[in-house]
Amino acid sequence: PEIVRCLDIPPQEFIYLGDSDVDMRTAVQANMFPVGAMWGFRSERELRESGAVEIIGRPTELLKFVP
Repeated sequence: PEIVRCLDIPPQEFIYLGDSDVDMRTAVQANMFPVGAMWGFRSERELRESGAVEIIGRPTELLKFVP
């Protein structure tokens, strides 16, 4: 992805937050850390089956990934 090239940061250091199976597959394909958002239209099971490593229920839970 363009943001990886612009910032010169390894893709593995990016969190890819999404609420769909397409988002999770895109994150995996881009070698980013896939986090599923439960406020979308997919179930936790669908997100995990599509590659989500973590699942969050509200935006404030993203803070646990920030050093």
